[in-house]
Amino acid sequence: MIKKVTSILILIFILSSSFIMAESNLQSVVSAPTMVGTKDDSLIYPYGMAYSKSLDALIFTDTQNHRINILNLKSLTIESLVGVNQGLDRFGFPGGGYEDGDIKKAMFNRPKGVAVADNGAIFIVDTGNNAIRQIYQGKVTTVAGGKASGYKDGKGIEAKFLSPSGIAIDKDGNIFISDTLNDVIRKIDPTGNVTTFAGKKDDKSLLNEPVGLAFDKNGNLFVADGSNHQIKKISAKDKIEILGGNHSIKDKESGYWLGGYMDGPKEISYFNFPKGITLKDDGTIFVADSYNHTIRRISDTDVATLVGAGISGSKLDDDHIIYLDGPMGVLYAKETLFIGDYWNNRIVMIPDNGKYLDPILIDVKDREIMVYLDGNPISFPDVQPLILDGTLKFPIRTVVEALGGQVLWNQEDQKITLIKDKDKVELYLKLGDFFLYKGRSMVGLDLLEKNLTLDAKWLEKNNILWIQHKLQNN
Repeated sequence: MIKKVTSILILIFILSSSFIMAESNLQSVVSAPTMVGTKDDSLIYPYGMAYSKSLDALIFTDTQNHRINILNLKSLTIESLVGVNQGLDRFGFPGGGYEDGDIKKAMFNRPKGVAVADNGAIFIVDTGNNAIRQIYQGKVTTVAGGKASGYKDGKGIEAKFLSPSGIAIDKDGNIFISDTLNDVIRKIDPTGNVTTFAGKKDDKSLLNEPVGLAFDKNGNLFVADGSNHQIKKISAKDKIEILGGNHSIKDKESGYWLGGYMDGPKEISYFNFPKGITLKDDGTIFVADSYNHTIRRISDTDVATLVGAGISGSKLDDDHIIYLDGPMGVLYAKETLFIGDYWNNRIVMIPDNGKYLDPILIDVKDREIMVYLDGNPISFPDVQPLILDGTLKFPIRTVVEALGGQVLWNQEDQKITLIKDKDKVELYLKLGDFFLYKGRSMVGLDLLEKNLTLDAKWLEKNNILWIQHKLQNN
């Protein structure tokens, strides 16, 4: 269970920013995947994480408990640092609040992001209060924003945010905030002035509900662009580059882009609402791919799954696959990957020892050809795609029906007609547009790009046919 840090410990841990504890050898404590907290414990939705060098501890937000906690990296025990909750809300969760002042009385409301400054100050993205708060020298203060939501640049509490979530601090002490529902990244300079750094409030093609933030050693800012299902790099103000992830069509009911799940070359990869991001010194990017229940790695060339099985769960199997349930926060520190396993109410720690963080590889040599449409697999009921005379062929009916269209067969003319929305394409057997195989009309890749509004690639190394709607910008 979590216990409250005494005032004496607080004075040791917080008041003296110059006090440096001897750093623990975490690999001697965490030599294999380790979990702290369970569904039956007192954590409720752990989210953002940061490493405090002065405390040699992990600081993390316990979102629905409205608390900030410390994970001792020597004993692997959790202590509550700050955050008082009150009563229960209508869903049966502890109620939050908003109060600055002494850490024994301060209150938060669904805090998410956390970062630690060089002087030991802890900065919290107090999401439910639309505020950025600071914990320093035994006190909690509001740095920017406040209870009122909105979108406004300005000085300190004059600024307004709308459900902010992520945070990162650069080498000059500037604080960057993912202002999630405003679809922008905000910057708080050391004087407390808030400006918009990247994105545009009414342009979701730039940023769409950004969440996790992290800097590399060269000062580039990396963003988990959640509702665009993409990972982006910002090398200067408004200079945004897509590193991985695709989207193409929107869900008609929610209006959100649909995500997917696909490893491979970066340009054809898919994520599903990624929330967390962290980097190693060598530039390796780790992503909490939240709705795919996995941790993914982005290298110079490709995207790979490191942790998780693509479905929710909580066990660790014999192949060292750790099942996750909605991972949100992720942090690489002390040669260990920390994961905020949100709906499992636990922190997962995985040592980077060349075994547990290796990509989860699938032997594709003897596997049937996999076909993905917009990052989601297509199942063929009988005839599978095949290689004929060195060329990939596949049943067109299954693909068109997966697109929401239909295929009509004319026996007299030996013709098939593809119908999708207002588009109609006619293909003739005698012209070689297709051929029949076990009762199915088989076509090649060229048909998709010439006759349908699709991009297609045959990834022979991965045994994957990749298909997606041509990318739209909004």
